[in-house]
Amino acid sequence: MQLKILTSSLVGVATLFGVSCSDPAPVSPVPIKPGPARAGGAGQVSPDQPSPSGAQAAATVSPPVSDQKARPGQITGVDMGRLFTLIQTGRVMLVDCRPALFFHRGHIEGAINLPHKKYDALIRDRKAQLDQALAADQVIVLYCQNSECPDAYGVAKKLSILGYPVSVYQGGWEEWKRAGL
Repeated sequence: MQLKILTSSLVGVATLFGVSCSDPAPVSPVPIKPGPARAGGAGQVSPDQPSPSGAQAAATVSPPVSDQKARPGQITGVDMGRLFTLIQTGRVMLVDCRPALFFHRGHIEGAINLPHKKYDALIRDRKAQLDQALAADQVIVLYCQNSECPDAYGVAKKLSILGYPVSVYQGGWEEWKRAGL
């Protein structure tokens, strides 16, 4: 009971100080660029993936592609099944884009923390890990709280500008936890 009260208090304090990852990112909406007519073209969104809006639309998003390598700077989506497979085979670098307070309360095992609001201060420290993941042929997967949280897409856009191919797990921590994983 005391733990539940403490947890609720921490969330209240986090919200009070503006560290909720559901705050909209200060990014102007940009329409998704249409991709080529062929399947899996850049800029296309798969039928099972809702169309991004707001900060999510600021990046060109492509559907998940089975084992095909993403191009440098490309942002793709990944579902829970694919993420689970990547984790089981050791082919993933997980990046939790939520504020540190939420990360410390719980995260997908093996994830590193790169909060959207602290990106500029932390990216230099995280670049070596990202480069090492690419050299090891790992898929860089970013996530935040849930499908309503724009933080993973905000970080994905910034990493794509640096040339990193990244995927976003849209279900986020809530879906992962709800699945008991």
